[in-house]
Amino acid sequence: MADTISVSIIITFAAELLFSLALPILALVIWKKKEGTELRPAWIGAAAYFVFGMVLEQLINAAVLGTGSSAVSAFLLGHPWLYAVYGGLSAGILEETARFLVYRTMLKDSVGRENAVTFGVGFGGLECIMVLGLTVLSTLMMSISFNNMGAEAFAAQYANSEYQIVLETIAEINAISPLAGVMNCVERTAVFALQIELSVLMFGVVRSQKFWLYPVSILLHAVVGFLAALYQTNVLTSVYLLEVLLVVYAVAVFFLARKVYGELPMEKSRELDHFGRVIKRK
Repeated sequence: MADTISVSIIITFAAELLFSLALPILALVIWKKKEGTELRPAWIGAAAYFVFGMVLEQLINAAVLGTGSSAVSAFLLGHPWLYAVYGGLSAGILEETARFLVYRTMLKDSVGRENAVTFGVGFGGLECIMVLGLTVLSTLMMSISFNNMGAEAFAAQYANSEYQIVLETIAEINAISPLAGVMNCVERTAVFALQIELSVLMFGVVRSQKFWLYPVSILLHAVVGFLAALYQTNVLTSVYLLEVLLVVYAVAVFFLARKVYGELPMEKSRELDHFGRVIKRK
């Protein structure tokens, strides 16, 4: 076991954590300043991601995949391409339906196209924080604890059955390069952009009655989950290829989202307070 974890690795983790917070916060601040939009759609978007993307999606995956002991889960896990299709479609259906339901209910009075982007920033922003930020935070805390306690004292906290796992984890952390941190940030930026773009497309379904965009949005979303699942199952082995595909894909979807956005109605001018809330005058 290594005596310490490299300072450069700890700095990489800290930079990733800061990036996961800065990306959605800066996007929201810049968008609000540019368009003068209210912030409520962002908070609702974050809540929608938590309920549908974190809670419901995890429950469904647990029911379908379980521990791999059921016939269905064993079949899917034994066929990586089908597993990737399942992963992509489950995420696409749940998250796009979340957008549709929220637009039709909680945001039914927010008719301006600016709200679609604000919602997407909240939706994709929480995903960025949960997927990148919280993951790297736990690893960062472990690394700092390891360096402060020393290798022997740190390993002594764990039972003999866990000792080998601890050794492997520390070895994996020490093998991480700063470039891997950069690639993680690139991936999260591409996915964040896609969440905003998909939010605009679903807004077009509700506000412009472009119902054909509903299945299109699901399929476009499913591609992201499909690629991620292929990488998880080692069908797609190059992380660099994965990142390039995600960036190119985000750019391609942007042009469709921009076209739909241009056809959506703008929000009527409304007076907002310092917290981005609509001021209602009697």
